[in-house]
Amino acid sequence: MNVITIAVCDRNVSEANILQEYLQQLVPGVNVRMFDKTDVLLQTIRKGRNPYKAVFLRMEAVGMDGIAAAREIRRIDQFVPLIIVCGSEKYYKEAFEVFAWQYLLSPISFKDVEKAVYPLKRLWGDMEERVLYYRYRSQIYTLPHSRIQYISSNLHTVNFHLNDGTSVHCRGKLGTFEEQLKDSSFVRCHQSFFVNMDAITTMKNDSFVVKGGIVPISRSYIKDVQTQYSEYIRKRGKGEK
Repeated sequence: MNVITIAVCDRNVSEANILQEYLQQLVPGVNVRMFDKTDVLLQTIRKGRNPYKAVFLRMEAVGMDGIAAAREIRRIDQFVPLIIVCGSEKYYKEAFEVFAWQYLLSPISFKDVEKAVYPLKRLWGDMEERVLYYRYRSQIYTLPHSRIQYISSNLHTVNFHLNDGTSVHCRGKLGTFEEQLKDSSFVRCHQSFFVNMDAITTMKNDSFVVKGGIVPISRSYIKDVQTQYSEYIRKRGKGEK
């Protein structure tokens, strides 16, 4: 898949960084371009073809007035998804007038951003994204791979640890999911663990660090894990999926 580039315009550095982190979790390999002034953002858009697949615009951004900037973006590009971020509901009417894709109240949560981005992934043609199927109380459920940080098992219970800090579980053995996870971003690193390489922040000698915690690497898996993770890093460096 081609690299997705998303613009974030927000003078609140801490919140902009949080949004960037959420986007990186939701859209693996995404290129997030950060702006603290609307006029600088508009300069990049005016140069020609809009390079962004979506624009997150905070109404309190400095430079050109937020709504004026939103109107200018819409004048240049009628279709780019425009997500308005604001600390209050005062711009709902204006957001409607510029055909905003979503209106998010700050401080934003992971779930807020997920609700805005997940439909966009359909628009970007990324819904070939793989999903994992599991059974719980006779019902079959699905989980997109991108929502899962790692999978663990204990006493015939399989736990799926998600990006938002929650987890879901089902009865079964970890090995029953091996075929579903074949040739994906997941690697088995322990008898009781799979880890999503898209979620890894650091690899240590005996573990992976993800936002949700520490995932151990057992000695019997270490060589295969090192090989697979090195290949993953190589492909990411080339912008491959």
